[in-house]
Amino acid sequence: MAKRRWRMKFLNSIQTKFVLLFILVIAPLVAFLIYVNTYARNIVRTQVTDSYEKTLANFINKTDELFMGAEKYLANFLHKELDTTAIDYPFREETRNTLIKVRTNTKFTYMLNFMPDVDSFTYFSPQHSTLLLTTNRSGYDRKYMAAQNLMDDVAKSSRIAYGTFLSDFVSIDGELYLIRIYRDFPDIYLGAWINLNRLLESLGAVHSAILSADGEVLVSHGLPPERVGQILNDRAEHNGSNPQYFLLSRYSEHQGLRYVILIPSTDVLQNLSFFQKVIYWMPAVIFIIVVFYIAFIRRVLLTPMRTLIRGMQRISHGDLDTRIELNASNEFNYMNFAFNNMAEEIKTLKVSVYEEQLRVQLAEMKQLQMQINPHFYSNSLNLISGLAQLGDQESVQHMTQLLARYFRYVTASSRTVLTLKEELDHIRDYLTIQQYRYPDILSFDISMPPELGSASVPPLTLQPFVENSIIHGYQKKTKSFRILITCGTEQTADGVKLVVVTLEDNGIGVEPAKLAALRQNVSDVSRAAGESRHLGIWNVYRRLSLMFGERQASIDFESVDTGGLRVMVRFPYKTA
Repeated sequence: MAKRRWRMKFLNSIQTKFVLLFILVIAPLVAFLIYVNTYARNIVRTQVTDSYEKTLANFINKTDELFMGAEKYLANFLHKELDTTAIDYPFREETRNTLIKVRTNTKFTYMLNFMPDVDSFTYFSPQHSTLLLTTNRSGYDRKYMAAQNLMDDVAKSSRIAYGTFLSDFVSIDGELYLIRIYRDFPDIYLGAWINLNRLLESLGAVHSAILSADGEVLVSHGLPPERVGQILNDRAEHNGSNPQYFLLSRYSEHQGLRYVILIPSTDVLQNLSFFQKVIYWMPAVIFIIVVFYIAFIRRVLLTPMRTLIRGMQRISHGDLDTRIELNASNEFNYMNFAFNNMAEEIKTLKVSVYEEQLRVQLAEMKQLQMQINPHFYSNSLNLISGLAQLGDQESVQHMTQLLARYFRYVTASSRTVLTLKEELDHIRDYLTIQQYRYPDILSFDISMPPELGSASVPPLTLQPFVENSIIHGYQKKTKSFRILITCGTEQTADGVKLVVVTLEDNGIGVEPAKLAALRQNVSDVSRAAGESRHLGIWNVYRRLSLMFGERQASIDFESVDTGGLRVMVRFPYKTA
């Protein structure tokens, strides 16, 4: 139930409604920005992918034409290009081989100018142990040694039949060469060298690679081969997707190679960097906006409203000095001004009511005094008469002095404030007179620190409690009856020093129900007015409240464990 009430209170809060309204306004805007960004990413990704697809397709077609042109040239070289039959047979064999080498080198050099993507041509005759390498680039010696080893291996292994081609790879100085080898009759091996690194660079992609038919990375551009292999493995593990790269590949049936382009996601979406940053920073921006929005609403609307509500609550609790500063917006300043005027009028009205109540209380006090004095006066005179008959002149004299001081104190209605010492001296006189009525039965003790003697207190503050203690607390005439009055101090949480006067007796005490009613009647005007026996206690409380304030003075009752009643009167320590 408490949780439900808290939820209803939270939902009915103006602050909650403002925040929800702000979220309802911002949420569609954020959703729209996310949708626009996603849509733009998809469009850009599609366009970039299509562009690279076309580039890769055109490149493979071009390289296929390169390979086919080189292969056609090698297949027709001996019979159409070299035309060894045109060399006269009368030459010696050495001379004839020299002429073939010279003519072959000339033809190769001429063809390299027309095929700039072909790095080198080789001519190998195992029969005559003749190897010819023609290249238009550097590294001749290393290429020659590599060609010698490769051609010897191919010739000895018989891996290639007459009139067919064989592809093999040679790595020189960190560059990989694809060599297309053609075996011609009579046992002549011709080769076209293509530099795969340089070929891949001509693709123009930032990150690219050439793979063998079984997926091995042969060469790469922009990324190390190991990194390319890792990206391809991650793509396979994630079902063909990689968040960091877009991958495009195309396989050439003629070459037996796969060309791969790896496009970083940042490059694809570089034109959308602004939108990406907006999306990335959107949660933080929204959070900051919400914080500033709430702070603005709190400062402009909620804080002034809470200040006004707290002012009303303090007024309802009796703090009529509450005022609100006029430092808000015009509308709230107008309401605060009206509140201050209302509080001032209430204070003025309540002071007037208090003054009227005080006059009524003074009249009630005089009436109370008139009710008490004749009865107490007659008892005292009867007591003096009895003492005189017994011839106890000293007691008569003492009793007469006590009675004179007592009535002088009670009838001094013009004094509204006395000291605590004077009040206790009056109580001492009153109890001494009562001791003459109850000799050997009534005893009392009054203790007070000297520094509390100057504390201000309304007259007749303690007498109603002492009278009630004797009248209601003592009923068994044979039992001794004792009254203890002690004075001390307490410190409130606000740092206010309080005087605490405690009156305790060993009488019959008060039943719990009557004790609760007694506590209620202390501050309840209507109940106290309806019960005349509690009118004196309520009168004391009202005079203390008028003198020190309702929230400063208090009267508490509690039962004593050994029997009897304890009364504690608290009021601020003030001096006249």
